[in-house]
Amino acid sequence: MYYKEWERSPYSTAHNVMNLNSQNEWEPQTSSSRVTVGMRPQKPKMINNKQVFIIGNGESRIGFDLEQLRDYGKIYGCNLLYEEFTPDALVAIDERIMHPCYWSGYPIENVCWFRDWRPMPGEAYELLTDSSIISGDPNVDMSDYLYTNSRNDSTEFVLHGTHKDRAEEYEAEVREKDKNKVLDESAIELVFKAGIYTTWLNKNGDKIKNLGGGSFPVEHQAKYPGMYQQFKNNGPYSSVDRGQNYIPTLAMNCGPTAQLIASLVENPTEIYLLGMDIYSNTDRVNNVYKGKQGYMTATGNVVPGENFILQHHDMFKLFPDIKFFKVNKFPLGTDDINREVPEWKDTPNLEYLTYADMFRRLAD
Repeated sequence: MYYKEWERSPYSTAHNVMNLNSQNEWEPQTSSSRVTVGMRPQKPKMINNKQVFIIGNGESRIGFDLEQLRDYGKIYGCNLLYEEFTPDALVAIDERIMHPCYWSGYPIENVCWFRDWRPMPGEAYELLTDSSIISGDPNVDMSDYLYTNSRNDSTEFVLHGTHKDRAEEYEAEVREKDKNKVLDESAIELVFKAGIYTTWLNKNGDKIKNLGGGSFPVEHQAKYPGMYQQFKNNGPYSSVDRGQNYIPTLAMNCGPTAQLIASLVENPTEIYLLGMDIYSNTDRVNNVYKGKQGYMTATGNVVPGENFILQHHDMFKLFPDIKFFKVNKFPLGTDDINREVPEWKDTPNLEYLTYADMFRRLAD
């Protein structure tokens, strides 16, 4: 789905959003139609709360029925998973995923963890969506850069954005270095696309939990101060010296972030990682949702696995008492996806399973 402002109202820069229907045609979608049609409600109680499943979006999980996991433990999912399946908690960290997710109505009834999701008073909307916020050019037409939903009676909104001028400067630098045009255009458009995403919040509330600016939830930093300090000491970007007063963001990719949240919230003894492919069998992107909003197309470059490898490794070390299982479709050595990760060999609390192995273990 792709949403954009089209008509103006006295209360909001955008009166309607646009929805791409099943016939590949644009149609208006007002807030009254933002309901969770066809979405399975989250299960209020699970049989086993000591087992957690983290669902990544690698293509190895295509064809696997996630419903089979419901009676074995809690399920945490990433990004666009909500369009096809309702996990016990959804984790999203990119504005191009979080805001359309809210517009769909999903977070009204279903638990979501969103990054830096900070409500602001409605009186600040016009000021924060002015063209000067996104560009030094006062003549910029904001209808090309503002993505939002209907305000109705909402009194608060959330805003994320990418500055147009800065994005263009960075894109020019990258293109200059990429003289052989290795980068696919869909990858460049995804990374350097400028715009402001805003969401008017449901006045009656929702089930969103704010991660804060990083990956370690703010509400758990005080609850687990020693673990949070360990995360800061050993986590991503913590070794980068940017001055005495610099506070690292400690923001990981979505999969490792979901792994961290589930470990803190559920206190499980076992975590199963499904669809965390890390690698690709080709030089193109490996993702179930390629070509959808917030993702590269099928021609997009393969996403380097280095960050995923390091961040998952950090989580294995941070929670030594949890047994982790990387679940592959086929046995190790079958191909580039179904293989052992060399950087994880020093991790005693990690084991590799096939789907068949996993179900045998769950049955026991």
